[in-house]
Amino acid sequence: MFKIIWNHLCISLANALPRYHYFNQRRPKLYRLAGLNIESGATITGPLSLRVDTTNKIYIGKNTYLNSETRFGCQDSNIRIGANVLVGPRVSFESASHQVRYEEGLGRPLFTKEIVVKDKVWIGAGVIILQGVTIEEGAVVAAGAVVNKDVKKNTIVGGIPARYIKDVS
Repeated sequence: MFKIIWNHLCISLANALPRYHYFNQRRPKLYRLAGLNIESGATITGPLSLRVDTTNKIYIGKNTYLNSETRFGCQDSNIRIGANVLVGPRVSFESASHQVRYEEGLGRPLFTKEIVVKDKVWIGAGVIILQGVTIEEGAVVAAGAVVNKDVKKNTIVGGIPARYIKDVS
Protein backbone atom coordinates (compact mmCIF):
# COMPACT_ATOMS: atom_id res chain seq x y z
CA MET A 1 0.00 0.00 0.00
CA PHE A 2 2.85 2.40 0.83
CA LYS A 3 4.36 1.87 -2.65
CA ILE A 4 1.09 2.86 -4.35
CA ILE A 5 0.81 6.01 -2.23
CA TRP A 6 4.48 6.86 -2.90
CA ASN A 7 3.99 6.36 -6.66
CA HIS A 8 0.89 8.54 -6.61
CA LEU A 9 2.71 11.35 -4.75
CA CYS A 10 5.70 11.29 -7.11
CA ILE A 11 3.52 11.24 -10.23
CA SER A 12 1.28 14.01 -8.88
CA LEU A 13 4.27 16.21 -8.08
CA ALA A 14 5.88 15.58 -11.49
CA ASN A 15 2.59 16.36 -13.23
CA ALA A 16 2.19 19.60 -11.24
CA LEU A 17 5.57 21.06 -12.20
CA PRO A 18 5.42 24.05 -14.58
CA ARG A 19 6.12 23.41 -18.25
CA TYR A 20 9.47 25.19 -18.47
CA HIS A 21 12.75 23.79 -19.77
CA TYR A 22 14.28 23.66 -16.28
CA PHE A 23 11.46 21.47 -14.95
CA ASN A 24 11.12 19.41 -18.15
CA GLN A 25 14.68 18.16 -17.63
CA ARG A 26 14.03 17.27 -13.98
CA ARG A 27 10.51 15.83 -14.23
CA PRO A 28 11.80 12.36 -15.31
CA LYS A 29 13.59 12.00 -11.95
CA LEU A 30 10.25 12.16 -10.13
CA TYR A 31 8.72 9.64 -12.53
CA ARG A 32 11.71 7.34 -11.91
CA LEU A 33 11.03 7.56 -8.17
CA ALA A 34 7.49 6.36 -8.97
CA GLY A 35 8.90 3.29 -10.74
CA LEU A 36 9.02 4.27 -14.41
CA ASN A 37 12.09 2.98 -16.24
CA ILE A 38 13.47 6.15 -17.84
CA GLU A 39 16.98 6.35 -19.25
CA SER A 40 19.21 9.43 -19.16
CA GLY A 41 18.58 12.48 -21.30
CA ALA A 42 14.80 11.98 -21.50
CA THR A 43 12.67 15.12 -21.59
CA ILE A 44 9.03 15.14 -20.49
CA THR A 45 7.28 18.49 -21.04
CA GLY A 46 4.05 17.98 -19.22
CA PRO A 47 1.78 15.69 -17.31
CA LEU A 48 1.64 11.96 -17.98
CA SER A 49 -1.54 9.98 -17.56
CA LEU A 50 -1.00 6.49 -16.13
CA ARG A 51 -2.10 4.11 -13.42
CA VAL A 52 0.13 4.25 -10.35
CA ASP A 53 0.24 0.44 -10.11
CA THR A 54 1.65 0.00 -13.64
CA THR A 55 4.70 2.26 -13.50
CA ASN A 56 7.12 -0.70 -13.67
CA LYS A 57 5.65 -1.68 -17.07
CA ILE A 58 6.77 1.54 -18.83
CA TYR A 59 10.23 1.86 -20.43
CA ILE A 60 11.48 5.11 -21.98
CA GLY A 61 14.80 5.15 -23.81
CA LYS A 62 17.74 7.52 -23.77
CA ASN A 63 17.21 11.05 -25.13
CA THR A 64 13.53 10.44 -25.82
CA TYR A 65 11.16 13.42 -25.83
CA LEU A 66 7.58 13.12 -24.54
CA ASN A 67 5.35 16.12 -25.15
CA SER A 68 2.50 17.07 -22.82
CA GLU A 69 -0.47 14.86 -21.98
CA THR A 70 1.07 11.54 -23.03
CA ARG A 71 -1.12 8.64 -21.87
CA PHE A 72 0.09 5.16 -20.94
CA GLY A 73 -2.92 2.86 -20.78
CA CYS A 74 -1.23 -0.32 -19.63
CA GLN A 75 -2.17 -3.05 -17.20
CA ASP A 76 -0.46 -6.40 -17.65
CA SER A 77 1.64 -5.60 -20.74
CA ASN A 78 4.75 -3.49 -21.15
CA ILE A 79 5.04 -0.30 -23.16
CA ARG A 80 8.60 0.08 -24.48
CA ILE A 81 9.78 3.27 -26.14
CA GLY A 82 13.29 3.28 -27.59
CA ALA A 83 16.03 5.90 -27.71
CA ASN A 84 15.83 9.23 -29.54
CA VAL A 85 12.06 8.99 -30.03
CA LEU A 86 9.90 12.10 -30.45
CA VAL A 87 6.36 11.82 -29.06
CA GLY A 88 3.94 14.64 -29.84
CA PRO A 89 1.29 16.04 -27.50
CA ARG A 90 -1.75 13.97 -26.50
CA VAL A 91 -0.33 10.66 -27.77
CA SER A 92 -2.00 7.61 -26.27
CA PHE A 93 -0.40 4.17 -25.83
CA GLU A 94 -3.23 1.65 -25.20
CA SER A 95 -1.94 -1.85 -24.43
CA ALA A 96 -5.30 -3.14 -23.16
CA SER A 97 -8.63 -3.74 -24.87
CA HIS A 98 -11.69 -5.96 -24.61
CA GLN A 99 -12.88 -8.95 -26.60
CA VAL A 100 -15.56 -8.06 -29.14
CA ARG A 101 -17.74 -11.01 -28.21
CA TYR A 102 -19.89 -10.61 -25.10
CA GLU A 103 -19.75 -13.61 -22.75
CA GLU A 104 -22.61 -14.14 -20.33
CA GLY A 105 -21.40 -13.65 -16.75
CA LEU A 106 -18.03 -12.27 -17.94
CA GLY A 107 -19.01 -9.39 -20.16
CA ARG A 108 -16.24 -8.57 -22.61
CA PRO A 109 -13.03 -10.02 -21.16
CA LEU A 110 -9.92 -7.82 -21.06
CA PHE A 111 -6.80 -8.69 -23.02
CA THR A 112 -3.42 -6.97 -23.14
CA LYS A 113 -0.47 -6.99 -25.54
CA GLU A 114 2.88 -5.21 -25.40
CA ILE A 115 3.54 -2.03 -27.41
CA VAL A 116 7.08 -1.52 -28.75
CA VAL A 117 8.40 1.69 -30.30
CA LYS A 118 11.95 1.26 -31.60
CA ASP A 119 14.68 3.94 -31.80
CA LYS A 120 14.47 7.20 -33.79
CA VAL A 121 10.69 7.11 -34.30
CA TRP A 122 8.61 10.29 -34.61
CA ILE A 123 5.01 10.09 -33.41
CA GLY A 124 2.85 13.11 -34.27
CA ALA A 125 0.26 14.86 -32.12
CA GLY A 126 -2.88 13.02 -31.08
CA VAL A 127 -1.81 9.58 -32.27
CA ILE A 128 -3.37 6.48 -30.68
CA ILE A 129 -1.22 3.34 -30.63
CA LEU A 130 -3.15 0.17 -29.89
CA GLN A 131 -2.18 -3.10 -28.19
CA GLY A 132 0.30 -5.45 -29.84
CA VAL A 133 1.80 -2.85 -32.19
CA THR A 134 5.52 -2.58 -32.96
CA ILE A 135 6.78 0.57 -34.67
CA GLU A 136 10.14 -0.15 -36.26
CA GLU A 137 13.22 2.10 -36.21
CA GLY A 138 13.07 5.45 -38.01
CA ALA A 139 9.34 5.32 -38.78
CA VAL A 140 7.09 8.39 -38.73
CA VAL A 141 3.45 8.30 -37.61
CA ALA A 142 1.41 11.27 -38.88
CA ALA A 143 -0.63 13.35 -36.45
CA GLY A 144 -4.05 11.98 -35.56
CA ALA A 145 -3.36 8.43 -36.78
CA VAL A 146 -4.73 5.32 -35.10
CA VAL A 147 -2.06 2.62 -35.29
CA ASN A 148 -3.52 -0.88 -35.04
CA LYS A 149 -0.86 -2.80 -37.03
CA ASP A 150 2.92 -2.91 -37.04
CA VAL A 151 4.78 -0.10 -38.81
CA LYS A 152 7.81 -1.00 -40.92
CA LYS A 153 11.25 0.56 -40.56
CA ASN A 154 11.76 4.00 -42.16
CA THR A 155 8.20 4.39 -43.42
CA ILE A 156 5.56 7.07 -42.93
CA VAL A 157 2.03 6.04 -41.95
CA GLY A 158 -1.10 8.05 -41.29
CA GLY A 159 -4.88 7.96 -41.16
CA ILE A 160 -7.56 5.96 -39.37
CA PRO A 161 -6.57 3.20 -39.35
CA ALA A 162 -2.94 4.07 -40.09
CA ARG A 163 -1.79 3.05 -43.56
CA TYR A 164 1.51 3.23 -45.44
CA ILE A 165 2.05 6.63 -47.10
CA LYS A 166 5.65 6.47 -48.31
CA ASP A 167 9.21 5.66 -47.31
CA VAL A 168 11.24 8.15 -45.30
CA SER A 169 13.54 9.82 -47.82
